[in-house]
Order: sequence, then C-alpha cells, then structure tokens
Amino acid sequence: MDAKVQSFLDKVKDLAEKTSDVASCAADAARKKATELAGTTKINLQIFDLNTECDMLFKEMGRMVYAVHRGEDVSNEEMDQKLAAVDAKQEKIAALRQSLAGMKSIVVCPHCGKACGREDAFCPGCGGAL
Repeated sequence: MDAKVQSFLDKVKDLAEKTSDVASCAADAARKKATELAGTTKINLQIFDLNTECDMLFKEMGRMVYAVHRGEDVSNEEMDQKLAAVDAKQEKIAALRQSLAGMKSIVVCPHCGKACGREDAFCPGCGGAL
C-alpha cells in the first residue's frame, strides 16, 4: 500500500476515534442531564400533588368556618386534624424543596420557597434577591 494512502487511512482512523470519544462524552452529558431533569420533574410533581391536597384541606376548613358562622356545630377535633394534616404536608413540601435546592441547577428562594435557577439573581415568584 502506498505510504500516502496509509497516512490518509491512519488520519481517518484517528479522526474516527476522536469523534467516537466526543460522541460518547456528549451522550454521557445528555444522559446525566436527562436523569437530573427526570428527578426534578418527579419532585415538582410531588410538590404539586401536596399543594393540591393542601388546597382541598383549606377548602374543607373554609366550609367548616362558614358552618360555624351559620351557627352549626363543628368539631374542634376535626379542625385540628385538618390543620395537622396541612402542617405535615407543608413540612413535606419544604423537605422536597430542599431536595431540589441540593440539585445542581436549582436554588430555593429564601423569601417564598419557590424553586429558581442557580443563574437567577432574583426570584421570578416574589422578586426577592437570591
């Protein structure tokens, strides 16, 4: 085989190996980002579900307060149970938000607790400095 052809084939082989290495690194980075995104999405869905459950409890408590306003008997125990359930859910939400904060691209606003990007200087929810 001609030396020029052999040199050309060696260069093509080197280029193919470098391209393979770069593609492998890109695939690893994409996999890592997808895993991170799936994790944050899962946590955000849990927060959403807990907030929805809190809203339902608030609605039930509002009905109870209105019943008291109308002179109906309302059990203090029932109200206390609902308040305790809201407190427990709020604690879970706070823990989940801390989990989000522990992830690379997320920081929790110290003012309102909203998840923000690390590059954000101000919270998009309340406008507070991060």
